[in-house]
Amino acid sequence: MARSDSQLATAPASGGLDTRTLWTLLAGNTLTAIGIGFFLPILPLFVTARGGAPFLVGVVFAAGNVGRAVAQYPAGWLADRVGRRPLLLGSLLVYALLFPLYVLPIPVGALVGIRFVQSLAGGAFVPAAMALAADVTPVARRGRVFSQLRASDMVGLFLGPAVGGFVAGFRLEYVFGAGTVICLAAVLVLLWLPAARAAVPDEPVEVDLAPARPLDLLRLVLPILVLSAPVSWTFGAYDSVWSLYLSSRGASTFVIGLSFATYALPIVLFAGLAAGLSDRLGHLRAGRLTLVTHGLLAAAYPFVASVPVLVVIGVVEGGLTAAGMPALNAEVSRRAPPGAQGRTQGVYQFGLNAAQVAGAVVTGALYGLGPVYAFGSVAAVCLVCLAANLAVTRPRVL
Repeated sequence: MARSDSQLATAPASGGLDTRTLWTLLAGNTLTAIGIGFFLPILPLFVTARGGAPFLVGVVFAAGNVGRAVAQYPAGWLADRVGRRPLLLGSLLVYALLFPLYVLPIPVGALVGIRFVQSLAGGAFVPAAMALAADVTPVARRGRVFSQLRASDMVGLFLGPAVGGFVAGFRLEYVFGAGTVICLAAVLVLLWLPAARAAVPDEPVEVDLAPARPLDLLRLVLPILVLSAPVSWTFGAYDSVWSLYLSSRGASTFVIGLSFATYALPIVLFAGLAAGLSDRLGHLRAGRLTLVTHGLLAAAYPFVASVPVLVVIGVVEGGLTAAGMPALNAEVSRRAPPGAQGRTQGVYQFGLNAAQVAGAVVTGALYGLGPVYAFGSVAAVCLVCLAANLAVTRPRVL
């Protein structure tokens, strides 16, 4: 049987780390995150400046999350079938070329469709990137590598919103052009990825695609998804209302962008420390700590009127939650059946994106009633899911 990119299986933990592929992926992912972070915090302001209500802002972000969610499993299947590199390059190229559509003279409601299509294209990037990171990394080192991958996301979140907020101070539309340029630069970087999927051992092993069904994979990752989905709900909620909330407290576009950047700063600086912490705590404990932090701080945010204090609390939140998601992502990669890494990541990422859809829609709607309702829903989801996880995993007393 002919051997394709998707049929090169990675070996067990004994192999070495493919540093060239990993650092190319990290560099391309960083630029991608900068391009996304450049415009995403400004999008709520852009929608409202075009006459959209807060509920429409939530729908726009929900459309993006739906698009990403729909793309996850098919993209994971394609990554297993045709290889990681074509998915990474193709999805990012289309994503970049769709930015100019935002500034066309169209009804504000059409932004929902544009965001859906763009996110559908970009959604293929994540499962392919996560699968590639797992491919080139021995099992024992995946916690650290997934922390590095998240840190590369956060570098983008650190640089993109701050500069994007500054650019938006001149004209909101400029951020979309900059997003196009930066994402195209990421495509050029990712062209350096090897044509074949890298393997950890010296010689690749030929395998057929594992016959794992989506429901089987969902059951496999469900214990992890219970802890990680509320975090994604929180991200969807803050994407929808955080910029509006800071603006209502008197923050400028630059400060709004800065607030996203400062949240990312401790994650970037302490990626290695976070990986070590998650290894010592255990992956479930790291996830629980993340839920406690998000839940308690979400409950406090609506009662804080000072913009500088809100920004500082965001830094603390970023630091305390740095270990959680990489630890859970690494655990998912370890549970993936041989030959089904892409599909396992696709199922898992689908669950995360579905949670973001719910967070964006529900929180966007509740924000129309007031910040207490919006942030209170975030706290409730995090703490209820934490309690459910503790109840399910509690040792039984006979």
